[in-house]
Amino acid sequence: MRFIVPLVAALVPLLITPGLLSHFDITPKAAVLLFALPLILLYRSANLHNFHALLRGRGGRWFAGLLAVQWGSATLATAFSLHPWLSLHGSTWRRYGLASETALLLFVLLVAAWLAADSHNIRRLLRAATAAGALASLYGIAQYFGWDPWQPVQAYQAGEGLYTIVRPPGTLGHADYFGAWLVVVTFLAAALARLEPPGWRKYAASASAGLALAAIILSGTRSALLGVLAGALVYAVSRRSRMRMRTLAAMGVGALALVIFFVSPPGAKLRARLHWSIEDARGGGRLLLWRDSLRMSARRPLTGFGPETFATEFPRFESLDLARAYPDFYQESPHNLFLDALTAEGWLGLLALGAVCALGGWTMLRGLRSGHTLAAPFAAALVGLLVAQQFIVLVLATALYFYLLIALLIACEPVESRDPAVGRVSSWLAPSLALALSLALLVFAVRLVAADAALAVVQRRIAAGDANGAARAYQAVLQWEPPGAGADLDYSRAMQRLATSSPIVTTRLTAEQQAIQSAIRATTTTENRQDAWYNLAGLLARANDTAAVERCLRNASAWAPNWFKPHWMLAQVLSLSGRHAEALAEASQALEQDGGHHPEVLETWNKLQQSGH
Repeated sequence: MRFIVPLVAALVPLLITPGLLSHFDITPKAAVLLFALPLILLYRSANLHNFHALLRGRGGRWFAGLLAVQWGSATLATAFSLHPWLSLHGSTWRRYGLASETALLLFVLLVAAWLAADSHNIRRLLRAATAAGALASLYGIAQYFGWDPWQPVQAYQAGEGLYTIVRPPGTLGHADYFGAWLVVVTFLAAALARLEPPGWRKYAASASAGLALAAIILSGTRSALLGVLAGALVYAVSRRSRMRMRTLAAMGVGALALVIFFVSPPGAKLRARLHWSIEDARGGGRLLLWRDSLRMSARRPLTGFGPETFATEFPRFESLDLARAYPDFYQESPHNLFLDALTAEGWLGLLALGAVCALGGWTMLRGLRSGHTLAAPFAAALVGLLVAQQFIVLVLATALYFYLLIALLIACEPVESRDPAVGRVSSWLAPSLALALSLALLVFAVRLVAADAALAVVQRRIAAGDANGAARAYQAVLQWEPPGAGADLDYSRAMQRLATSSPIVTTRLTAEQQAIQSAIRATTTTENRQDAWYNLAGLLARANDTAAVERCLRNASAWAPNWFKPHWMLAQVLSLSGRHAEALAEASQALEQDGGHHPEVLETWNKLQQSGH
């Protein structure tokens, strides 16, 4: 375990596989965890010994109990989910369904026991996390300056000219998640610097903290910057000591270097990001999104809608205000840690998560009162992460480090002298349960990786113009893909693009056939149901099947009542069918929902108005 645990802690946030897997920044992270847990479960004697050590402390007992409560809440929410397969296997954008959460919670429990059994394991874990953070920070910094050998730079740039910004996603797929994880890395590196003896290791840990802070700044992630400031405040207050002149001098030099960089030519994208942030001081539509998420949660307050179902169900509850402000924006999450738990698992899930956070606060205070040398940086990391997570949701890497922080704080608390009574488990029951769970997780991991690898092959063959090869490869995707969330919508659109761009007749015919077939499947397999129905309507419109097009557009509107596009397209379809009054009503609704963002919507309404006179 001394090698497996640090390796997993490093690889989950660090590993990306561009070119090998389609979701190269999501699937590898889930696979690492799913493959690692069965390996750790093989150490049965060591795990039992460690678990007894964990239960010697009050915090350890509470941690074990609350993790069980969280798992029970997620299981109950999955059982009552409106989309149980999606809740079990997770969405395509983060793969944080019940299967992954089960592996994560059990892994964290075993790691907490491993840390409690031997204090030397704390240093091993910190070294792995700090090394991974340093490598990822260097990569994120390189992305800011336009050097990226694995991902297209245009994918994380926005704007034009002087107002072009760059949001380096690092190894986590998005700058927000990357920044939140680096908040933790910053303080874990500071903890390691306090733990290491004088020498190059101490300097390397301090340098890693600086790299993480620099990467956060260059990512332009406001939530992460706010988290760092909150963590730094906790760190300064908890130490209760005056800063040394050397520390103050280093801070002054760092601040001066940042100012010089900011006003220099390389700081242009950072200045542009500041300009964007000032113009968007409210954080986009988050306030409206949070309000609508609360309205959504009131519909199923006890068990929620099920893990990973937000993107599918939220459009039904999106307000007209939010739709008008951001008519083309796809809300994949409520952008808040606690609202994510509330909408997914109801009040049971929210209370379970709140109890875990409260346990983290309690162990943090105990560690600070005991004067443990690592309590201050661990407390700063936990507070910083929680502050950042008020504006984003957990993904697999940040979830792992959230629980690891609490496990580290528990490892710092004083161990109680008495040895609590631990119930005995049948000699055959525990291994049998571990074996069954391991097999289930391994099957899920193999299917996940195989389907994603096949999907990468599909994308390469489509790019090469090979419709037949892509169709054959996609059959492997359908064979291996876990039920719940599928790639049918993306595949349909890619085949549509190939059908319209290829000069070869047979390629166009094959691509069109594949696009239609996958578009039909997408209406039941994709998370974005309204977009799937809208996509199918567009394909059927080419065949002049007016009745089918109308049915698809009305289904799209049923999944997203305040989305303007289905109403706008339906207005045009009804107008061609001679149903002028209905067409004008749909055009009026589209105009109201669009909020004046698209002139073509107003143009359609004007034409219908004029034709009626």
